[in-house]
This record gives sequence, structure tokens and C-alpha cells, in this order.
Amino acid sequence: MHLVMLETNGNQRYVFSSPRLRESIGASYQLTRLRMWTEDALRDTRVAEDSTQWVSRSSGKVIVRVDTQDQATAVISHVTRRAITEAPGMDISGVWVDMETRTHVDAEALKAVHARAAEYALSRPPALARFSQMPFLARAKDSVLPAAPPLGACDEAKEDRTETLSLPARVKRHLALTSKENLLDRVRIEGGLPDDQLARDVLMLERMLQPIGPENSPAPSKENFPTLSRIAVIHIDGNGVGTIMKDLDAAMKRVPHGIFEKVLDCKPDDPDALRRFLLEVNVRLDDAVSQAFVTAWRKVAAWAEADAEAAGRTSTAVPVVPVILGGDDVTVITSGDYALPFAAAYLEDYECRTGEDDLLRHLSTLDDAEPDGGPMTAAAGVAITGRNYPFHIAYDLAERLVTMAKRVGKASAPARSTLSYHVLFDSTVLDAEQVLHAYKSFTTRPFLLSDDDAPERKDQTSWPTICQRLRAFRDHVSTEADSGAEHFPRTRATRIRRLLSDAAQAELAGDSTRAGDLRETAQREWDDARDVLGADLTETIGDIRSLFDLLELADLLPDSYLGNLLPDVGASTVSRPAEDLA
Repeated sequence: MHLVMLETNGNQRYVFSSPRLRESIGASYQLTRLRMWTEDALRDTRVAEDSTQWVSRSSGKVIVRVDTQDQATAVISHVTRRAITEAPGMDISGVWVDMETRTHVDAEALKAVHARAAEYALSRPPALARFSQMPFLARAKDSVLPAAPPLGACDEAKEDRTETLSLPARVKRHLALTSKENLLDRVRIEGGLPDDQLARDVLMLERMLQPIGPENSPAPSKENFPTLSRIAVIHIDGNGVGTIMKDLDAAMKRVPHGIFEKVLDCKPDDPDALRRFLLEVNVRLDDAVSQAFVTAWRKVAAWAEADAEAAGRTSTAVPVVPVILGGDDVTVITSGDYALPFAAAYLEDYECRTGEDDLLRHLSTLDDAEPDGGPMTAAAGVAITGRNYPFHIAYDLAERLVTMAKRVGKASAPARSTLSYHVLFDSTVLDAEQVLHAYKSFTTRPFLLSDDDAPERKDQTSWPTICQRLRAFRDHVSTEADSGAEHFPRTRATRIRRLLSDAAQAELAGDSTRAGDLRETAQREWDDARDVLGADLTETIGDIRSLFDLLELADLLPDSYLGNLLPDVGASTVSRPAEDLA
């Protein structure tokens, strides 16, 4: 018996090698086709199609078991040749190991095939070496690769035929539409959403949101209609999935014997147990991610429809545009106001599904932090930018937000789901790490998806808490100068926010002295507000850090979302002054 592993390499480089969104979508879709190519290879090479051949079918990596060395090399050759033909520039490698006397896959065999793959990676040329460029070849747009002629496909975009594009770019762009339509089909079928309200790209969404009057009559006023002045890139990544795959033996031991036998129809010490366990985890995780994706989309559709009805207009579009759905990674684009609701809805549904799953609920952690099991968790990052801001830079910011959110969620075991966001005001600052560091001192982000009493997370605000404070803030904020002690003047709140924002910009510019002065001024404004308004009101809306978040969220979250019932929360436990948070 031989164990064969095929995997994609350098996925981030491949997906984001171009700043063009269509190419990123097409590249992501190509990475998901590895499973289909392997299935076709098993059939076309006449390797027996017995279900016991499959060991793992995850995104970007497949492992199968075959009888002979010739079968192993035939499958690898078939898949890699197809990748070169249909996905130029994609880096796919395949290796095999002899299982010797073993008839079933165990941890030692999996370790051996991964070690062989790592060894092989050191000796093979990179995928980009296929595109050597001579001096007389035309340079492709947005690439160091040589230009290639149009594909000649009847459905190739008109602008793509006239631009000087590399071969990988042409194929990625051509497949982007297929990828989007596949995701939209899933939402149509599983989510029951109307086809005429689903947008496959941002331009289409923008057109669908425009008011249209009857024929030969003026278009209705745009005053009550939504616009796309701000959009959001949302990136969501699961916690702990890589840990499970690295230590399958420990993961299997977490599952009670009775549950293991019920779900997998074999005992944990069965020679075939590991293979069955790995396949089942793949299937259930894929299902949890896909269903959470559809559920979040459906909820945004309901909120958007409710907001449209309240504004006296007809809902014409669901403000969500699909980008990537693969493995435990999700990336979408939404209008700025529905981004955080989408992220929170996804995390809630993902936790609910994995927490109720007989198998996955025992894999939320591989230690004894949660002996009875619990939901698997994830982190979401939301980058809110102007309509024309480059996607790849916004995505990088969202990815950094996920990293920061994960750091908080994993501060103690078991991990917790978290979400964070950033509204990018200055489009000239491109360093995501620099931007987030400048604002870190006066926000309560990242938010925990639910309340947590762990000491390591005692200073973190939960999402239900910030939403509750936002409702109180909206009720008590006033634009009137003499509104009374029960109201917080919006002019003062806006002034504090501006001072803190200017402090962040000064920090970015390297002027620490001015940044410190601005923070001190903001703190004095806050202290004056506490003296005038009373501690009860200021504690209801949190501290000065909460105020900055509340002013941003007041402009971001739609009324329909805040109208959902959320549990009452107590006063803020975070009361450090602004100058101590730098």
C-alpha cells in the first residue's frame, strides 16, 4: 500500500499576487478544485474508486491510499498536468510513501508523507520558474510575467481581450465569474434568497441600490436610499483547526468512546479509525462553515429588508458580495453598515453548529480546559474603507485585525470567538500594523462574541455589551446644547472623538509629543462630562475608549440590527484614563 498526498503551496502568494479583486477570486476558486481533479485522476487512471482510498479531503490538500507505486505516480502526474493546463501559476506538488506492511493509515504514516513533502519542497523549482521572460517579450500588466494572448473563450470579458495580461491572470479572471456564481447558487438554493437581489460584484451591487422610477418618469429621490460610499472587507478564520490536523491522535482521544462509535461506526482502536475520523472532521467542518456563511447572508438580507421598509422603500439588493469560501476561511465584501452584523451572525451560527455537533464539540480544545466539550471558535476582522479603496490593502488590514482578535480569543483556554473592525479614514497610510497600533490605546476592540469571566480577558468588552451601550448612547446623546444632565451632548462626544483620532494621526506621523497632548485634552473633556452629567450616565455608556467606539458604531450599525433583543449589561469595568492607555 502507498500513501499519496497532493497539496497546493504558496496559496497567499498565488491568490494575492495581483491587486485585482477578480484575479483573487479566480485564484481562490482554482485552489478549491484540487479535490475534483484528484477524483477525476482516480477515475481516469483506473485506480479502483473504493471509498476507503480517501484519507483526507480538505481545502488545498488531499490524501489518498493506493495499492501500487505505479498508481501513486499516475495519480500525481494526472493532477499536476491538469493544474499546469487549467491553473497556470498554481503550485501543486505530490508525494507518496510506501506504507510497507501497514494496511491501514495511522499517525506514523501521515507523519512520514508530510515529512516527504517537506523534503521534496526544498529540491523543486518554484512555480513561477515556468514563466521565464526574455528581453523581447512584452511585460504583462500588474505583473512581472510575460504577456499572453487572449484565451479565445466566448465568455472572456471584453476588457480582458484588449489588456496585456499574463496567462495566470487571464485564467484567474475567466474563472472569477464561475466562482461567484457557485457561491450565489448556494445562497439561492440553501438560503432561499431571490436571485434578483443578489450581486456578484461591487459595481453590480451599486447599480442595484440606485432608485429607479417608472419608465418616462424622473427617478425617485435618493435621500432615503442606501449608498456605497463605504464598503467593508470581512475576513473570518477558524481557531484550532490546524492544531487538530497536527495532532490527530490527541483529537481522537478527546471524543468519548460512545460518541466515537456512534458517529464513525468503529471503535477508536480500529485500524481504520484515524482515516474515518479525519474524513468525518473534514466533512463536518466544511458543512459548518458553509451553513454559517449562508445563515449570515440570509440574516443580512432580512435586516436590509427591514431597514428598507422602515424608510418607506422597496429592498432591491442584499448588500453582500461573495469573494472567498474555502476551508475555514471566509472573505466577503459588504456595504459598511452591514459588515459587523454579518461577521457577528457568522460567528454565532458557527459556534451554534459546532457546539451542537456530536463530533466537533469535543474538538474545541485538545487540553482539559473544557472537558465536556464546547463550540469551536473563530475570529473576524472587518476593514471599512471608502468605495474605491484598493481591495488587497483592505484585505491585508482585515487579516491583521483577525490576528489581533485571535490573540485575545486565545488568551486563555478554551479559546473564544472574537471580532474587530477598523474604519480607515486616511487612505495614504498603507501599513496595517502601523494603523492599528496608533488606534489601539483608545478603543475597546477586539470584542468577545459573548461575555467571559476569564482573568486574561477581564478588560475585553463583549459584542452584546457594546451593542447594549450603543442603544443607551443613542437614547442619551443629544444635538442640543442645553439638553440637560440626562443627555450627552453630541458636540462634546464628537470633539473627544476628533481629539483621539488626531492623536492617532500624530502618532502615525511620529509626533509623540503632540499625540500625548491631544490624549490629555480628550481626557479632560471626558472628566468634565462626568462632572456635569453624573457617573450613572457615563458608566452606562462605558469609559472614554467606549465613547470612541460608540461614535463610530452609531454611524455603522443599522437600526434593524440594534432592534434585536440583547441581554442587559452592567456598568463598564474598564475605566483607565486615555493617557494611561498609550
